[in-house]
Amino acid sequence: MIQSRILKIVCFIFFVCTSYATFANDNAPRKITVNEKTSVASGFFVTDDGYLVTAYHAIANFNEIIVLLAKNRAIEAQVVKYDDKLDLALLKINSITPFVYLSHSKSVPAGMDVVTIGYPQVAFLGITPKITRGIVNSNTGLQDDKNSFQFSAEVQQGNSGGPLVAPGGTIVGVVQSKLDALKLSEKTNDLTQNVNFATKSAILIDFLSFLPNLPSTQPLDPDQPLKAIRIYQELEKSVVPIIARNK
Repeated sequence: MIQSRILKIVCFIFFVCTSYATFANDNAPRKITVNEKTSVASGFFVTDDGYLVTAYHAIANFNEIIVLLAKNRAIEAQVVKYDDKLDLALLKINSITPFVYLSHSKSVPAGMDVVTIGYPQVAFLGITPKITRGIVNSNTGLQDDKNSFQFSAEVQQGNSGGPLVAPGGTIVGVVQSKLDALKLSEKTNDLTQNVNFATKSAILIDFLSFLPNLPSTQPLDPDQPLKAIRIYQELEKSVVPIIARNK
């Protein structure tokens, strides 16, 4: 009973949007309802002209994708490219945007400190970005998948598509999924915690290689101290919530 009530919690986000034609004729604030019929993900800008990356599974099968740039400003996004096997999608909005820098994941060792920034469970946690901290547990993912990392920073529904951030503030992965601890415990009698996976930035860089203004990469120093406060302050405006729904 409690679980079903949580699923029906609704988050109302009121905004007036004049920056995109879809909402330009609205004379009053419109309402976005986050419920079981919508999908919420995180995403991050990789250029200053509105290209952003997210997880494809979070937007698949929806025909309207909305990016919230602020609590009072929303812009509809267009899908530029996607790869369902890699679980990556590239979106585009018509706006000048802050952006992140990427580092090549080949330099990422197991044990490196990382953080994630994203928008988990927005229906009751709100749309302020949340940061969690952990380490890279393995330089391979589920069943030794070489395209992904396993990491321990806590993620929840809504974190998909957000960045996995290295100590220097550069992006080394895209949050993809978490292990279903309850289902696994039914088979193993062991409750696994914080087993999460991210697509490596090397895969993302190749996915974005067709862009004329390909995101710049910066060298990675995996041994430098991770300063979570500084990273959050520098990246919070580059990481945005994405709401996918059907019109």
